[in-house]
Amino acid sequence: MNLPVGTSPLFWAALGGLVIISALVSSSPANAHAIIDLNGVAAVAGKTSGLTLEIQHGCLTGQDGTTQVTAFAGKPWGAIKPAAVIGWTSVSARLANGGQQITWTIQGDPQPFGRPVFFPLTVNWPKSAGIYGLRVLQVCPSGVTWWDTPVSPATATAPSPPLTPLPQVQVLARPGSTAGSAGSTNAQTTADDPNSGAAHSGH
Repeated sequence: MNLPVGTSPLFWAALGGLVIISALVSSSPANAHAIIDLNGVAAVAGKTSGLTLEIQHGCLTGQDGTTQVTAFAGKPWGAIKPAAVIGWTSVSARLANGGQQITWTIQGDPQPFGRPVFFPLTVNWPKSAGIYGLRVLQVCPSGVTWWDTPVSPATATAPSPPLTPLPQVQVLARPGSTAGSAGSTNAQTTADDPNSGAAHSGH
């Protein structure tokens, strides 16, 4: 191999190492989240349509595979029905304050850390337009990850988006309706969450 003048095999080996490190950084878990995908269909207040909750990787704590995922919806949400997911079981439950939770549990070994999992849901959307959050608890053998940090602009002490952002959905007003505003943020994103302040000791 003819190397350019002034370079050496050691230079190219170091350069190759930098390329590998760069690739690993670009695929870091910090660049992936718990995601709500509406699959091209808008969420309309009082109507029913689908969403997919995507968990893109394993827990940040320990960076191992996923064994269980629980989504928490506040009281304003209507009925939520999970679809079957191969290799997982699901259980839905109403909570004392009117909220609800859906829990998926894997059958067998944990979902590998780098393999995403998709949970389809049919949702009866809240009756008022606004932005609604769906808190998500991800469980792995070595710990848990809460996807519930509100998204806000970056400050001197906090990046944006945060490492564990709250999945949110924009619910639109029905055509001709004057109730609510499609651009407003509904307080349910945090304050009305059925599990707010309970069984949550941090990330």
